[in-house]
Amino acid sequence: MENNTSSSREVKTPKINPRKITIIGSGFVGKAAGKGLLSLGHDVTFVDINEMLIESLNKSGLTACNIGSECAHDRDIYLVNVLTPTINDRLDFRFIDSAIASLGKALASNTNKPIIVIRSTVPPGTTENRFVPIIEKYSGKKLGTGFSVAMNPEFLREVKAEEDFMHPWIVVVGSIDFKTAEVLEELYQPFKAPIVHMTIKEAEIMKYVHNIYNAAKISFFNEMRLVAESAGVDADKVFKTVMESAEAAWNKDYGIRNFGPFDGSCLPKDTLAFMNWANDDAKKKMPLLHAVIRVNENLKDKMYLEY
Repeated sequence: MENNTSSSREVKTPKINPRKITIIGSGFVGKAAGKGLLSLGHDVTFVDINEMLIESLNKSGLTACNIGSECAHDRDIYLVNVLTPTINDRLDFRFIDSAIASLGKALASNTNKPIIVIRSTVPPGTTENRFVPIIEKYSGKKLGTGFSVAMNPEFLREVKAEEDFMHPWIVVVGSIDFKTAEVLEELYQPFKAPIVHMTIKEAEIMKYVHNIYNAAKISFFNEMRLVAESAGVDADKVFKTVMESAEAAWNKDYGIRNFGPFDGSCLPKDTLAFMNWANDDAKKKMPLLHAVIRVNENLKDKMYLEY
């Protein structure tokens, strides 16, 4: 008779190398990351400038303080999750610049060589050209000898941030050197998600492409829904079927390889014909579809001129 006790498989907790980690910016993104890393056995401190938030985090059993406090000093890894809002449609760096400057001051007394990980959404080149000089100025340390930097974009949904951090579908690490990449690989391995390594600048622009692709897809189907509903058809049924039929929906490589503008016997003529029909018969303007055609024509012109 089989011994159930001896044959049962034990679920083992992944062995980790505990790190001293500080979360800078303890909103829903920072809190989710910190709690997730804390659950693995890391020493996690939460930092924020909001005293009410700090008090709330401490009351909930977490360690939280202001960036100038002693608890923020001498850490191995700093995860920067400060918001980058827009004012008049332009990025406002005031909050993150201030946080980076305060971090630089804290690093002045660091006895080790910490990794500064930017998780905020910023344009390509920002980490190396903007943040590194600020850290160097206020810390008195130099990149490479006194600290290292990385870019680790987050893909957390606000309502499911903690769940998403614990069960990521992908982890992107933009690093400046092999050692930094190695440490962050080790940090994220327990979450059992694919880890993609790239340069810092690639990771910065990747987050924007990620978000803008989502935005473009939503706008595309919203524009198509207006036309479909004006024609009296079930848009939901149509769209669900398109997601099964269109190669762009199920072939991950479709459209992303550098094959130039779309061409062939179907795409150019059908795109233009549908837009003109929607404008003339359905009386619906299609600015996104018009832009799709315009971009494609511009690419054709560019290729012709270069040729």
